[in-house]
Amino acid sequence: MQQAGVDKPVPRTRSRILLAFCSVFSFVFHPLLMTLATVLLAYNLMPTRFLPLSSQQFANWTKELSLYTVILPLVSIVLFRLSGLISNARMHRAKDRSLPLIATMVFYILSYWVFNYKHHAPWVFRSLLLGSCIAIVIIFIINIFYKVSVHTAAAAISPGFLLALAINNQESLFLPLLATVCVALFVGVIRWLLGAHTIGQIILGYTIGILMQLTAYFFVNS
Repeated sequence: MQQAGVDKPVPRTRSRILLAFCSVFSFVFHPLLMTLATVLLAYNLMPTRFLPLSSQQFANWTKELSLYTVILPLVSIVLFRLSGLISNARMHRAKDRSLPLIATMVFYILSYWVFNYKHHAPWVFRSLLLGSCIAIVIIFIINIFYKVSVHTAAAAISPGFLLALAINNQESLFLPLLATVCVALFVGVIRWLLGAHTIGQIILGYTIGILMQLTAYFFVNS
């Protein structure tokens, strides 16, 4: 069984087909994509919550958001790898995660500042970004002592945000919430099969992702 701190994960299945499947979907549901994906999901589920933002403005904001939350963090990881500051782009070791987490934290906080103070984004936008920012900070701190599944923390963004809306009776979101929960569980299973994390690390990721979205939602709407 895979133990925390081991450099190279030991898969929990010998099926090459299953491992290839898990690897592909581990990339498809990459943590850096999940905040952007949740914003797009929220816009399609409840476009009125983004008013008076026009569709063209939203498209422009999406491009800017992808720059801060996807492109720049990915470029940072590549640069860290090329410079030898991290030993592996998959960052299985805790010490390989520190610099990428710091860079990601900086870009996400910058993104929140831009959309909150420069663009005066609707609360939906701000709530999602704030929840992601807090989650990254918490993961960085915990990573000093214990490995956390960043994949499951990111996969929990969507169900965490939709759960906050449901608790506050903002929308009828049972089916979308159920779908995002299923996706989050799927991500946890593939990370477990790849041997990247223990059950405890996976559950901790879920907990951080959901709680931070709930915290951000009620903070923004307080």
